[in-house]
Amino acid sequence: MSTEASERKRSRILDTLLLPKEITEFERRYLERVNKVGLAFFALHLPVFVAVAYFNDTGPVTALILTLAALVGPAVAYKSFSNPRSVSLIYGFTSMLMGGLLVHFGQGPVQIEMHFYFFALLAMLAVYGNPMVIVVAAVTVALHHLLLWLYLPKSVFNYDAPIWVVAVHAAFVVLESVATCSIARSFFDNVIGLEKIVQARTSELDDRNRAMRLVLDNVEQGFLTIGRDGVLSPEYSSIVERWLGKPKPGGKLNALLAARDEDFAARFDLGWEEVIEDIMPLELTLDQMPRRLDLGTCKLHFDYSPILNDEAELVEVLVVITDITAQLERERLEAERRETMLIFDRIVRDKSGFLEFFHEADGLVECIREQSQPDLSVLKRQIHTLKGNAMLFGIHTIGDLCHELESRMEDGGDVPSSEHLEQLGTRWSEVKQSMDTLLGERNSNHIEVDDAEFEDVLRSLVRGAPRDVIVQKIAAWKLERTENRLARVAEQARGIARRLGKGDIHVEIAHSDLRLDPAKWSSFWSSFVHVVRNAVDHGLEELDERGAKTATIALSTAVDGGEFVVEIADNGRGIDWQAVAEKAKSCDLPTHTQEDLIEALFRDGISTRREASLFSGRGVGMGTVRSECLDRGGRIDVDANPGGGTRVRFSFPLGAMAEDPIQTYRQAA
Repeated sequence: MSTEASERKRSRILDTLLLPKEITEFERRYLERVNKVGLAFFALHLPVFVAVAYFNDTGPVTALILTLAALVGPAVAYKSFSNPRSVSLIYGFTSMLMGGLLVHFGQGPVQIEMHFYFFALLAMLAVYGNPMVIVVAAVTVALHHLLLWLYLPKSVFNYDAPIWVVAVHAAFVVLESVATCSIARSFFDNVIGLEKIVQARTSELDDRNRAMRLVLDNVEQGFLTIGRDGVLSPEYSSIVERWLGKPKPGGKLNALLAARDEDFAARFDLGWEEVIEDIMPLELTLDQMPRRLDLGTCKLHFDYSPILNDEAELVEVLVVITDITAQLERERLEAERRETMLIFDRIVRDKSGFLEFFHEADGLVECIREQSQPDLSVLKRQIHTLKGNAMLFGIHTIGDLCHELESRMEDGGDVPSSEHLEQLGTRWSEVKQSMDTLLGERNSNHIEVDDAEFEDVLRSLVRGAPRDVIVQKIAAWKLERTENRLARVAEQARGIARRLGKGDIHVEIAHSDLRLDPAKWSSFWSSFVHVVRNAVDHGLEELDERGAKTATIALSTAVDGGEFVVEIADNGRGIDWQAVAEKAKSCDLPTHTQEDLIEALFRDGISTRREASLFSGRGVGMGTVRSECLDRGGRIDVDANPGGGTRVRFSFPLGAMAEDPIQTYRQAA
């Protein structure tokens, strides 16, 4: 054979045995995973070898020490070497040490059969895709057989083997090593090296994308791609520059986003870390990426589509950016139109009730806007009350803004900025303007009298009834029947249940012929809605929980034992007093008696809900109703047990119901 032919053959052999110096990201990740599994595999040899030595009477303690010593090399390499191929070479050496230890401790009638383990290990080393790992292992086992045959032959053979037996073993090792090296190199080229193939194909796609650039630049959508490292590809539609600015060569998308909105960029970074960590499903992590970017008058929506390689691994992500400003404006106008129709429906059905809400909400908004240095606890109550009542009367835009303000206060622990508070005021002004044509005259200083009451007064006058009796009858015209108020509360309870997905509920109303001063009691009834929401949201079970049981709310007003009583009861799950006690302890409130727990239940910041909803969970509403009750000289009693429903009773002095008209007008005269 000529020298040139020998050189070519030698070159081919080296090309097969030696891998390219470059280690791709895919190969690195693959080898790191395989090396981790390999280290665990070696560690499992420890109990096996101790057991083999024990049953073959070859020294289990020695087996323990020698196996631990053999584990030092791969453990140190795994922790210290930055090049995963170097770790693999150490593993090839260690695997043959393990084979030698097995043969040594397995001395006995099947010792020669244990040599098969060497061949099994050589075959398994092909998973590294590196022929040099096989070469290292083959050299190691050859030296092992030769040296131990010379100095400790019983460690290799269970009979007096001549040198030619060692040569036969070596020949089989060489044969398997040649085949295994070929398999390992093929595995590297066609599997581990797949990333390079994908990159080549991606390059071809990039060439084709350039041909599509003219098309992309003439559509009103932004298209760009980013790699796993977040770096932007050089090809993108031109509208991206108009919205986000010109990307720097080799720059990352998060840097481009940070220049426009740092908060959006921070949320993008957090989401992208989860995407590339590849722990959760890719579809889930991409779905959790931030979607909405507000750039002043321009509102952008982001969509993320994965680009995968042939092994279904993420290579790049296509980001599609759409201007949804016009769409959002249409949705806003549609929502406002629906809201106006709801308002109209409420005015038609209960104008006086809506007027009461309107005046109270107007006052709350003004208080919120005018406070230069608002008290946080007071502001929370005001916003929570406004939110609850706005949602009940169908003004969802106000409810949503209040909920957003509550979330900001919860997250930041401070008063929202004047800009965010002003957004609420601006939206309320728009709502007021749209209601002007619906409400017409908003003056509520008039009296509505039904025919029966009017005729009753006329008959009393004709019969010559005492003046004080007639005065009482006429004065009652300005008072509100509790029957009407409870009917309004019942409607609110049904509406809350429907919006919470709890279906239709049964509301019972029991009342005496009682009347209250509406001006004096309107704020109490406004806060009483918080109790109603809690009864529906916290008390009543979900549809699938309660089964055939009818969810029921009972409302009543009465005079009992010289007191005016307002009561609400439900047949739901009751109150988890243990949860209340734990929450109270975390707020440094006493929990020694049942009275302490009831007091805690109505304190600000106490809620057994983990997450706040649009209807409850802030721990603010019950504090508001407690304050209203105490302002009228009342007290609160709660009767509730897990699974036994909840009854909340508000008791007030009779004098709190309404002023005595005779005394009032005598003093005025």
